[in-house]
Amino acid sequence: MSLQEQSSLNKKFLKNTINNYYRQKILREPPLLPMREIAIQPIDSKTYVRHLSFPSMIKLYEYVTKKTPLHLYYSVAVYDNPSAEDMEAKGLVKADIMFDIDVDHYSGCSEVVTLCSRCGYVDKKDLKQCPRCGSKDLVKIPQVTIECLKRGWFDALKLVDILENEFGANKITVSFSGSRGFHVRVEDEHLTRLDRDERRAVVEYINMSNLDLSRIVPKIKIRGRGVKAAFSKEREYGVRARLKMLATQLLEAEDYGDYILVDYRELSSLIDAVRVEVDTVVTIDTSRLSRFIYSINGKSGLAVCELDPDREFNYTYKDFRIVDGVVKVRPLYDTPKLMILDQEVKLRKNELMRVDAYIGFYLALKNLAIVVDSSDLEVIRPCRLST
Repeated sequence: MSLQEQSSLNKKFLKNTINNYYRQKILREPPLLPMREIAIQPIDSKTYVRHLSFPSMIKLYEYVTKKTPLHLYYSVAVYDNPSAEDMEAKGLVKADIMFDIDVDHYSGCSEVVTLCSRCGYVDKKDLKQCPRCGSKDLVKIPQVTIECLKRGWFDALKLVDILENEFGANKITVSFSGSRGFHVRVEDEHLTRLDRDERRAVVEYINMSNLDLSRIVPKIKIRGRGVKAAFSKEREYGVRARLKMLATQLLEAEDYGDYILVDYRELSSLIDAVRVEVDTVVTIDTSRLSRFIYSINGKSGLAVCELDPDREFNYTYKDFRIVDGVVKVRPLYDTPKLMILDQEVKLRKNELMRVDAYIGFYLALKNLAIVVDSSDLEVIRPCRLST
């Protein structure tokens, strides 16, 4: 069987599964849907279909079940004419602010296994070209653990705290991206009217990029005590409040009348603990597309799920699956043991194996194996949603 025939079998399986999922009508309708641009990447295409608009979710579902999207997006922006192909002609009204927290920048969270789909070469490195055959037709398999996601969740919570207490936001949605991180979306009117330059300033404040600490916390030389940073015993605001909270918890603090003093050199070591690294490009782009809540992320086969920032992140990848049960697959390659989502899997070419359905779905998406029996598969509602 040729690679093209194998790929065709997988696409048939994926189309059927994805269509059954969206027939549940599970998507979260965004505010002002008719004024949003809708975009999809069909499962049988490498290009996106953009500049779509729909008057209702009913019409969107009709379209989705015909086109079978690998990815499904709507614009952060609200437009007068969302279906116009020229961005200026769309008529920007306002745009939600989106923050992207991707965990692959954390130490130990960037490992990627690369597989060459032409010759089957496997390397535990993020390659751009196969060193064996020179092909650039590569499959990337991120090795992101739940522990890495927990680190991202901690940063997402820090970001929510900053947005609420320092920007006055209260319309905030936090979601698992379906892959390697989290999205934090803000819909408060006073923030959705910000232009690109103002959004860039917001990001620089949150990232604390180009920070001159001495302007925020001036150095104070006290005879016999050295160089100190002083914080008011009363209320502090913004970055100073965050630094004060950590400094009083982690550093040796001295009482000095109306002030609390800490060693200035030690204070600078706390900067990374109070900043949040977010993707500047994502946040400043008012024409950005974002995934529908409860849509499928076509990179992983997992659902984009809204999460409660007041709850502990005690999820596993399995909680975000859209299928349950077991499937039988025929691997197309030999591999060493790999982390496929949260399971360790070793593939042997043409050797039939039974795997959990969400693992089989992932293998089919990456075209690493053919699903030959899905009779025990059940399409389900993800994210612990009740039926």
